[in-house]
Amino acid sequence: MHVVMATESLDAIGGSETYLHTVAGNLVRLGHRVTVHALRHGTMADQVRDVGAEVVFEEGLPETCDAVLVQDSGMAYALAERWPDRPQVFVCHSALFDLQLPPLLPVPGSVVVTLSDRNGERIRALPGDHEIVRLRQPIDSVRLAPRGAPAARPRKALLLGNYLVDDALALIVEEWSAAGVAMVQVGTVTQPVLDVAAAVAAADIVVGKGRAVLDGMSCGRPAFVYDAFGADGWVTPASYDAMESDAFAGQALPQVLGPSELRGALDAYDPAMGQANRELILKHHQDRKHTESLVAVFKRLGSVDPPTTPSAELARLSRLRWRAEFEAIDLRRQLATVTGELRRAEVELADSREQLLVAEQRLLVSEQRRRRRARAARDAEARLAELGEPVEQADRSPS
Repeated sequence: MHVVMATESLDAIGGSETYLHTVAGNLVRLGHRVTVHALRHGTMADQVRDVGAEVVFEEGLPETCDAVLVQDSGMAYALAERWPDRPQVFVCHSALFDLQLPPLLPVPGSVVVTLSDRNGERIRALPGDHEIVRLRQPIDSVRLAPRGAPAARPRKALLLGNYLVDDALALIVEEWSAAGVAMVQVGTVTQPVLDVAAAVAAADIVVGKGRAVLDGMSCGRPAFVYDAFGADGWVTPASYDAMESDAFAGQALPQVLGPSELRGALDAYDPAMGQANRELILKHHQDRKHTESLVAVFKRLGSVDPPTTPSAELARLSRLRWRAEFEAIDLRRQLATVTGELRRAEVELADSREQLLVAEQRLLVSEQRRRRRARAARDAEARLAELGEPVEQADRSPS
């Protein structure tokens, strides 16, 4: 089918933009044609194109389509005006921004997908009767895979996300830095990052909220829910259900994390939490399963699923081939970087071994000199004793 996905912006890196990127790539892999419409294009528009979807402004929209997915009320109304006979799947990402809530004048026959019980409650409180489908956040567990393991004792924490600022930021940085944990922050408040897996690989703990927490879990790291909007602490198999229901927003548990609680949290650090988190992602957040569920919703709403033509399939395979080529180029670059770092490390190790050998040789020579001096002193004492002369204490220092 031909799916049109619409969102306000594909400029900066964010949770809803990443969601669209993830689902679009999976729809293309399933053999569907995907057109993505946004009013603002930027970094994320380029990422969406890379997975084989067409990214367009309003004038580039097709005359018709088979299924519609929207992420904000403005796009919902605009596409309902354009295609009044097309039911929509509205994905609600947040209750924080009113525009990300479904339209109060529902598009006939449409459904609302919520990614948490927290947002589901908000939707049910709206006027009207929205049909709600509950799914979980989709995570690309292949791209976001572990690169190494967390250390036995935490050395570095990655503050991942777009909202941690001011007093909340200062508090965790002060408490954990004092405990010897290096703190690094990435996101729109500092430096946006596309290769999340690489950023996570250099850390032992991922601190954040929402999708950032899931990204860290997928990369096999202990995850700590903490943000300016709330804090729940470590994600564990025991706390996962409550935190997932709350969209990892930091308001699932009654505890309040002050200075003493933050210091005590480090005592509960366990590198094994990283593997447990990875398993939680694989069980509950597979992007493929999420996309398959969306396709089932499209078909239930009456979306047309025409047979694939030979030219359409060849075009899809060509797009996937290009994607594979780009991934291969990127992997070769990463391999070259890692190989260079390995060679530099080998040179530094060889230099260190050489320096150690020189130091050992100098120590051996010094020890031999000390022994010779001590032996000469003993011989001198013995000769003086034979002559019956008084013996003065010999200097037996090792120098």
